[in-house]
Amino acid sequence: MSPSRTLPGRLLLLAAAGNFAVALLHLVLAFAGENTNRFFGAPPWVLDLFQQERALLVVLVLAMTALFTLFGLYDVSGAGGFRHLPLLRTVLVAVGVIYTLRGLELPLDIVAALNRPAFGRQFILFSAVALLIGIASLAGTLGRWRDFTARPARRLEI
Repeated sequence: MSPSRTLPGRLLLLAAAGNFAVALLHLVLAFAGENTNRFFGAPPWVLDLFQQERALLVVLVLAMTALFTLFGLYDVSGAGGFRHLPLLRTVLVAVGVIYTLRGLELPLDIVAALNRPAFGRQFILFSAVALLIGIASLAGTLGRWRDFTARPARRLEI
C-alpha cells in the first residue's frame, strides 16, 4: 500500500495542504491592503512597512510564502509523495512543534474573546488551524517514523 494511503500519510498530506493554504494566504497578503493585514493579525512593525517600505514588506512576505511552501513539500515528502528530502524527520518534527506551540494559544484566544468584545474572533480560528496542522504533522511523522530511518550507505568495492 502506498504510504500516502495510510493514516499517517494522510495526516501528513493534511498538514501539507494546511501549509500550502498558509503560503497562499501570505502571498495574497503581500499585495493586500493595510486593513486586510491588520485583520489577519499583522504586527505593528509590518503595518508600518505599508507606509514606509512597501517593497521590503513584499520581499519579507514572499520569503514567508516560500518557507510555508517548503514546509508543505516536506510534509508531502514525508507522506511518500516523492523521495525523502534532507533532514526529513528533523524538519517534520520542528515544523509540527512550531505549529502546535502556536496552536496552544487557542485557550488564551478563547478567554480573550470572552472577556474583551473587541478581540478579533478570527484569532481563535487561526490558533485552531495551527493546532490542527501541528497535530497532523506530528502524528503523521510519528506514524511513519520507521520509514524515515537512514538507509545504510553503499559500500565501495574496489
